[in-house]
Amino acid sequence: MILTLDIHKEAPGIYVARVENAGVLVTEPAEYNSIEAAISGEASAVPGGFAHFLEVRYYGFSSGTELIEVVAGKATAIADRLVALVAEGHRLGLQ
Repeated sequence: MILTLDIHKEAPGIYVARVENAGVLVTEPAEYNSIEAAISGEASAVPGGFAHFLEVRYYGFSSGTELIEVVAGKATAIADRLVALVAEGHRLGLQ
């Protein structure tokens, strides 16, 4: 099963994250102070053995699919990639 972690910026330094499976919440929405913290925290909050893959989404962009067990350790790289994609989307007038 592939879960989706959807992150939304509510205000500067406030990000709301939720993990879903086919639109059904797997974890309760939670607030974090950074995208990186949201990725790490939510990947760690998924019950063990519940699923094996996670896709992180931010502003319509996707990180691709990763093994849940490695996502927390790659949170910085995933966050940096998503922020770069969003910036490029703004530059191209897509956002």
